Amino acid sequence: MSEKNKNNKPSGGMGGGPMGSFAGPKVKAKDFKGTLKRLLSYLKPQRTNFILVFIFAIISTIFTIVGPKVSAKAIDKLFEGIMSKFGLLQLHAQQDKIAALIKANPGAANSPKVIGGLDQIKAGISKIMDINGGMIDFTYIRNIILLLLGLYVISTIFGFLQQYIMAEVAQKTVYNLRKEVEDKLSRLPLKFFDSKTHGEILSRVTNDVDNISTTLQQSLTQLITSIVTIIGIVVMMLTISPLMTLVVILTLPLYIVVTAFVAKRSQKYFAAQQKEIGELNGHVEEMYTGHKIVKSFGHEKDSVQEFRNINDRLYNAGWKAQFISGIIMPMMRFVSNIGYVVVCVVGGYLATQGKITIGNIQAFIQYSNQFTQPIVQTANIANIIQSTVASAERIFELLDEVEEIEETADSKVIELPKGEVKFEHVDFSYKKEESLIKDMNIDVKRGHTIAIVGPTGAGKTTLVNLLMRFYEIDAGKISI
Repeated sequence: MSEKNKNNKPSGGMGGGPMGSFAGPKVKAKDFKGTLKRLLSYLKPQRTNFILVFIFAIISTIFTIVGPKVSAKAIDKLFEGIMSKFGLLQLHAQQDKIAALIKANPGAANSPKVIGGLDQIKAGISKIMDINGGMIDFTYIRNIILLLLGLYVISTIFGFLQQYIMAEVAQKTVYNLRKEVEDKLSRLPLKFFDSKTHGEILSRVTNDVDNISTTLQQSLTQLITSIVTIIGIVVMMLTISPLMTLVVILTLPLYIVVTAFVAKRSQKYFAAQQKEIGELNGHVEEMYTGHKIVKSFGHEKDSVQEFRNINDRLYNAGWKAQFISGIIMPMMRFVSNIGYVVVCVVGGYLATQGKITIGNIQAFIQYSNQFTQPIVQTANIANIIQSTVASAERIFELLDEVEEIEETADSKVIELPKGEVKFEHVDFSYKKEESLIKDMNIDVKRGHTIAIVGPTGAGKTTLVNLLMRFYEIDAGKISI
């Protein structure tokens, strides 16, 4: 075996892989559909509870969405009462003016113009008194407020039940997945652990599983409520004013442009941030694991300097990612305020035409303010789900690893070993694409002493590991 093969064997004892190699929201799975389908299969035992969560989320969201439309009735009634009182005051003032005119000029009392004016004033007063007695209907408003309280209480109860049941669904699902991973690790051969760094294995067992747990617990229910909210708000806005709804929908392209503009620039910094976190965690894990070796060779300063270099790169990538992504909310708020102004102008015009009430304008403004939030949430959750499926794919890769070959039931036990060892046409490689041993033949007779020499990485330890069957050979036979 030549010197060029010495790097074929991965490091074993001081694996320093990235504990944080679980990537952020931009990591995508290689086989999204297949992995998602397999991940959802873990939810099958909890399908009844999951359906309940779905139903409760819809009910909770619907009761919340109805709120502004119901409150609009109270505002309309309050506005109606205020305008009635104002109208009565104006009619009485006109009546007083006419009375003063008649008092100053008694002959004007028989004037058709004066008589017609008084009749109109009396008719106006009578109409207002018939509608609400010229008073604010506080009983009606009180009933609306109680109805609103009831709606929000019911929404809160269903929201609580949704989160409570989903917590059980998520934890049971992740418990089964984590148990399966733990059982799998105990059945994997030594070759697997030598080909993976400690940090990478820890990342799959902890970060990736926790990422799935968080998504099931929070993001999945948020996705359901966001979609229902978007549909519900659009329906409610259409019932108020199709024209104003069109104005709100026309602002959506601006949101998409802003989000795409920021995301495109922040993506590379988030990717760099995740990469540096992984390297930093891997370096720390490696230095603590190999602390004695670092001390023995006097590499403390080099280790500290390496930590500072990685930490500096993480700082630069981190603040750029956070700064650029932080711009998105002020820009979104700016677009939202533009839509808000247009809605107010159009709503005011429609109100002067008598095509919409003040209460409905207020409800529509509430809906327009609520409209963007679930859209942003849905976009964010879509990225989170991509990341979650990528985490699931990494876990499934571990679960699909080839397990250690079990010993056969009729294995031979050598009662009196003679001490003869033979390697016949043995092929072996740590990585399939990089062959380490090719067609090796060794025949050690009883009583012979064999010395195996060579540079570091030449494969001396590998021969002993193969003899002890810590690894399975690719071809050939080893006999004792």
